[in-house]
Amino acid sequence: MLNNSKEDKIFASILADGLIHITCDEFSDGAIKREYETSTGEKGVKYEHQYTDITGIITDVKFFEGDYGKSLQLTISDGDEKPVVLSLSTASSYGEDAMKKLLNVDLTQEVKIAPYSFTDENGKNKKGVTIYQNGAKIQNHFYNPETKENINGYPEPKKLKAGKKMDKELWKIYFAEVRVFLVDKITEHFKLDKDDIQF
Repeated sequence: MLNNSKEDKIFASILADGLIHITCDEFSDGAIKREYETSTGEKGVKYEHQYTDITGIITDVKFFEGDYGKSLQLTISDGDEKPVVLSLSTASSYGEDAMKKLLNVDLTQEVKIAPYSFTDENGKNKKGVTIYQNGAKIQNHFYNPETKENINGYPEPKKLKAGKKMDKELWKIYFAEVRVFLVDKITEHFKLDKDDIQF
């Protein structure tokens, strides 16, 4: 006989629509059908439950190295409910935003994590993760909103000679450097080691 226990975990991810997705059975109450296509052109169908936010205490922080790159995995527990492992790609706006704020989170206190995706008045797509704790928004650990400056060692774009601008390739290199920086800071802050990076 197979039994489920409280140790079982539910795996969730944040997709481009700014919602938290959890795979479920086709006949599960509230199941939503989602058709998808992978980067290799493979098409498929999933049935999911979708949520706007998740609340609980972050009980574990890890990185996972998979076929599609590295992900930040946050285990979130709420009482007797099964823990939820929220996976965020470190190369996504959601993962980067979460890592920028995670260092300011008190892991002994409950949080509410709410992803967002919208187009602003200038036509720019805004994606990220709002983290609430004790009724307040957790701020970016690496940015001072008053001076509008990066702080705490956050990498700056490369300085170019007068008259030259950052092209797409240079921006790609810069953002890759930022991701490495953030992963290193999370690893250092939460005292992670190679055993905490799952393969």
